[in-house]
Amino acid sequence: MEKIIITTTIMTEIERIINEGILPANFFKPEVLCDFYVDENRKKVWGIQIELYMVLKTICEKHHLKLFTDGGTTIGAVRHKGFIPWDDDIDVCLLRKDYERLKSLAYEFSYPFFLQSPDTDSEYGFSFMRLCNSNTSYDVKPFTYAKFNKGLFIDIFPIDKVTQEDYLIRRKKISALIAKNSARMRKDFPFKSERDLKLIEQNYDSNLSTSDVWHEIENIATQDENIDTPFVSLLVSTQYKAEKKIWPKRVFEGDGIEKDFYPIKVIVPSGYDEQLKIYFGNYMEFPPVEERGTWHSATLLPDIPYKQYYHEKYGLY
Repeated sequence: MEKIIITTTIMTEIERIINEGILPANFFKPEVLCDFYVDENRKKVWGIQIELYMVLKTICEKHHLKLFTDGGTTIGAVRHKGFIPWDDDIDVCLLRKDYERLKSLAYEFSYPFFLQSPDTDSEYGFSFMRLCNSNTSYDVKPFTYAKFNKGLFIDIFPIDKVTQEDYLIRRKKISALIAKNSARMRKDFPFKSERDLKLIEQNYDSNLSTSDVWHEIENIATQDENIDTPFVSLLVSTQYKAEKKIWPKRVFEGDGIEKDFYPIKVIVPSGYDEQLKIYFGNYMEFPPVEERGTWHSATLLPDIPYKQYYHEKYGLY
């Protein structure tokens, strides 16, 4: 379980990051990139994410775990040499054996950094790990009243073996389980929509903890781990359409390729071009202006610890 630390924050995380020389002060200045205005708050979120990546990468290197970027983070590294200007998060992935090893290393992360899973945060109901900064906040409805660490984070996904025959069947089973934890995380939200009410009615099971559901998902995701198959997937995430989430395992062969991600470097999969074409088609082409940055709806708060924010705004924690 996460240790509860009551503290008065003397400086914000951004001030600390600047004072410790992790990122320069001018990194956080607003600017226009690719005709998109990147404001100060987005820059601060980027700074938090970059430090989280650096912390995670250090632990992975210490324990010889291969860490790769995923999705839009890989596009950012390849196309922009940094964040996609209208993006606000970093996604990473590890081969299953390395992911399991990382999960056992939660003790390696010191406050404010917190490796999040149902094993370390009992009300956390997502299907993959996150590395959080507990001195920051995000607020996404309708999960506002679910009591887990809501510091800004990077998502960490496992890469699992699949076959073309069983991939869709297993993904469907995992999607149904994800709905169970999604229902649990929104059950206490006081302003439920019709969709929320229907989801809760159809999926909430008071007899199942988030950890119970997590381990069911893990069992399905790893059932092909010992077979010889040329395909892999991020099975535990259903963010993208099913046909976009199965790739030749050669995409992740070797140690990956180092790419600039201003002002640091990240490791993209060695087969990033093949993977990104399956994911997105012509990934070097920018999306229409009206579609840029429209897929995330959370309020991101890099200057306030989540416990302070949720206590002051909602009377929680």
